[in-house]
Amino acid sequence: MKKLIYFALTIITLGLTTSCTSDDNAMDKGPTTNPDTSEVTTKVLEQKTGNYTVTIYSNVKEFYAPSTTPIIVEFKDDNDPSNKDFKEVSMNIMMHMPNHSHSAPMVQLTPVANSTNKFYGEIMFIMAGTNLDNNYWEIELKAKNKDTQINTKLKTLARGGKFYDRENIVSIQGSDRRTLETFNVNGVKHFAALHHTDKFIVGKNDITVSLYKKGDDMGMTFPEVDNLIVTIDPRMPDMGNHGVLEGIITFEYNANTKQHEGKLPLSMTGYWFLNLVIKDQAGEIIAGQPVKEDANGNQTINGDKFLDLLF
Repeated sequence: MKKLIYFALTIITLGLTTSCTSDDNAMDKGPTTNPDTSEVTTKVLEQKTGNYTVTIYSNVKEFYAPSTTPIIVEFKDDNDPSNKDFKEVSMNIMMHMPNHSHSAPMVQLTPVANSTNKFYGEIMFIMAGTNLDNNYWEIELKAKNKDTQINTKLKTLARGGKFYDRENIVSIQGSDRRTLETFNVNGVKHFAALHHTDKFIVGKNDITVSLYKKGDDMGMTFPEVDNLIVTIDPRMPDMGNHGVLEGIITFEYNANTKQHEGKLPLSMTGYWFLNLVIKDQAGEIIAGQPVKEDANGNQTINGDKFLDLLF
């Protein structure tokens, strides 16, 4: 009996692999690409303050919203390149508009491994900022070098993102990655942020999502949310919308990191649509919808909440 079960699972796996490598449903009119790279090495902002230069690198050439955007902040002493001992580093972000200002969720800066002048963090651009005079984002950075306190503010824009349209499969080409999704719970705006991963592989990948909600202080704080359940159903829209053998993946909340952690099994390279469903502790769906069948019985109807990736 065990041999029969093993044989059946092997046939299913081979069938999925065969369908994944078939060109029948794959796009052949251009690459499935997003305008970003996995490495956080693209210089996007730079500013001098006193004898120091502060540089911000990201994985995109220009910021867009909504998105979870990884950054590396580098501090340089222009008078002494060997001076790289920077401490008490922190970041704050603010959206400035004509009649109101507010902040956004973020991952605070922490030292890059084996470095004392480079620091990694993430900014959740929750809306576009399109004018440096009256509609822009400001990144405030603080650090201490020896006896000098560094405090600098960098203005930046964030264009409106162009995301995959579920009604137009060709829109995958050239689209921005959706790494930040929004939903409401009892009238309170919430955010699901997909954290940056340097490199995905064919196989199981660690994946983390954080949930935030807008605080009751006019958007100046965005506390983490720990009482909701995060699930994803990975699909490939340009390959018949097939999923993975593991089916729906439920994340586990890590109280230490305040992040929801999961394993994402990817059977091939390409574009992956992560159909997102958020549930309460009772298992009731409060955001998103499960993948549904079309008139022909094929699971091709994805929900309205999603994250996505390309590798």
